[in-house]
Amino acid sequence: MNTFEKICNLFDNYNYQIIQTNTNDIKTYSTYSHSNLYLINIVTMNNPYTYSKDRIDQFRSRVDKQLNNINANKIIILNLLITDDSSNIYDDINYTPDFEEHIIDVNWIIDNNEEKLIIPSMQMNDVIGIQKNLKKILKDNNNGYKIKKVQKNNDKPYLTYIFIAINVLVWIYMEINGGSTDIYNLIRFGSVDSYSVFIKGEYYRIITSMFIHIGISHLIFNCFALYIFGTRMERYMKKWKYLLLYMMSGILGGLISITVDLLNNRAVISAGASGAIYGILGAILVYSRIYKREVGGLSYYTILIMLIAGIAFGFMDSSISNIAHLGGFVSGGLIAFLYSLTNKGLEK
Repeated sequence: MNTFEKICNLFDNYNYQIIQTNTNDIKTYSTYSHSNLYLINIVTMNNPYTYSKDRIDQFRSRVDKQLNNINANKIIILNLLITDDSSNIYDDINYTPDFEEHIIDVNWIIDNNEEKLIIPSMQMNDVIGIQKNLKKILKDNNNGYKIKKVQKNNDKPYLTYIFIAINVLVWIYMEINGGSTDIYNLIRFGSVDSYSVFIKGEYYRIITSMFIHIGISHLIFNCFALYIFGTRMERYMKKWKYLLLYMMSGILGGLISITVDLLNNRAVISAGASGAIYGILGAILVYSRIYKREVGGLSYYTILIMLIAGIAFGFMDSSISNIAHLGGFVSGGLIAFLYSLTNKGLEK
């Protein structure tokens, strides 16, 4: 596999969109991230093709005309110039991009002889984190380096629908048999508290409490959040891994919460799917960070903002357990990280 093929394989594995070109010496990919459109040109500078500032300017002009109405803050064009003589073009491309422009062109060199990435000193040295993987694949002479892939499957997110259905059915059954806000009824049906678990040994409550909701507003909010985030995450994960992620996030979030209650000598009754839902958010954050792309339209920064807003809201409402939320979030993120180590965390 030559250098050109190695680099193309990198972006193929990232599932970037291929843009057709009229030459075999250039391959163009695109991706949309953090409100910016990225165009990556992989250019083999051989045969009649030579670097020309005019070529770059013409390409920028054509992109500006074709993508003038696209909803993007910036359009970043990254030109990866593969050459046998890097010194011949280094000075020509060693300039500072104009960051005030709507279209920003960035030029990096791939030295074909030494198989290394050269980023001119005045150019941007980071474009959505891809420079790290570029350096890794160029170092790998045996083509053994594997890129972690993110693949969306077309299966129905039926596990999420099942969780929602269980939540609704349990709430209806509780309403018929004494109500979902009555403390004694909550205890009877399986809500969780530190005394019942650690003193009486009723460990099953950590699981049953995940499907109990206190009042209609609690049920609607959690089911809506589960639908929004769960259906997205489930499409990027094997069913058994998604099931394990959901259950373990809820269990660990609940366990951490009641442990803190016990240490602080607080008698608090808890219930709800929030820990598991925050676990899904943690998983989305970790995957979007590791795989350098949005998961179901949700980016790393979007999830961070949601986490901060959720925690802030929890401080304003004493009935919300921020500890359970944070416990679920951290647990889900850790589980997602462990999945990613297998290099198949997001594959069907």
